[in-house]
Amino acid sequence: MTEEIDRLIANARPASPATLSGLESDVWRRIETRVGERRMGQVRLAAMGMALVVGLANGGLFALSAQAEPSEMQVFRVSGGLSPIAILGAGE
Repeated sequence: MTEEIDRLIANARPASPATLSGLESDVWRRIETRVGERRMGQVRLAAMGMALVVGLANGGLFALSAQAEPSEMQVFRVSGGLSPIAILGAGE
């Protein structure tokens, strides 16, 4: 970045000091713009991190609540393939 500044200074030699009147305000305006862009980058990063945390928490809670409780019908699952209907091929 220093090389760029040196190049800009070398190319912008004014003929009179009157042309330097707005230089300081332009420099500060560019600095404020870059600081604002950096802050927005930090805000975006924080928002993405927060979305990730909320998503993981929501997914974890959903996974815990989605576990099926043992059903009374589970008794029939063990020997379900031995039923007369399955032997006749009606289940296929």
